[in-house]
Amino acid sequence: VDDEATKDLLVTYTCPEGYYNPLATMFFNTEGGAISSIISGQESKGVQISAWEMFIYMSIWYLFTISTYGVWVPAGLFLPGMIIGCALGSLYELLREDIMSDTRAHGDYKVTPVIVGAGAMMAGYTRLSYSLVIIMCETTDSINLFVPMMIAILISRAVSGLFTTSLYDRALRT
Repeated sequence: VDDEATKDLLVTYTCPEGYYNPLATMFFNTEGGAISSIISGQESKGVQISAWEMFIYMSIWYLFTISTYGVWVPAGLFLPGMIIGCALGSLYELLREDIMSDTRAHGDYKVTPVIVGAGAMMAGYTRLSYSLVIIMCETTDSINLFVPMMIAILISRAVSGLFTTSLYDRALRT
């Protein structure tokens, strides 16, 4: 890893000096650090993780999130939703590269599915639309993602509306 900001995120866990554990790096950091390590994993200088490890990470975070929501423990849903969405977008990108054997350098475009995935995941359970697009574009400083983000959020919001009500609507009714 060449980037100094990414080096601060690395966790060696049981690895020898000079090596790091990708899963430990994501699990043993703050939520913001986990998001940063997922996004940096789509860059050549970032935390490198396999599709299988990303699937494990996403599944465990999903189980954590549904467990804390179901037991009436006060816990936030915004950052866990963002983490799951980032992990799902990263998993998509990793599988796309593996299945299509796409080894070309895409530069900043490899991060696009990660950010769009986070927005789409949050739109699915919060039912936010335009305001979520603005939040995501301002947070990531990526105004060029406005159109793909808006499309993904509107599709996610429409599909989730077919199956269930908003998580927050359901919480208000109980």
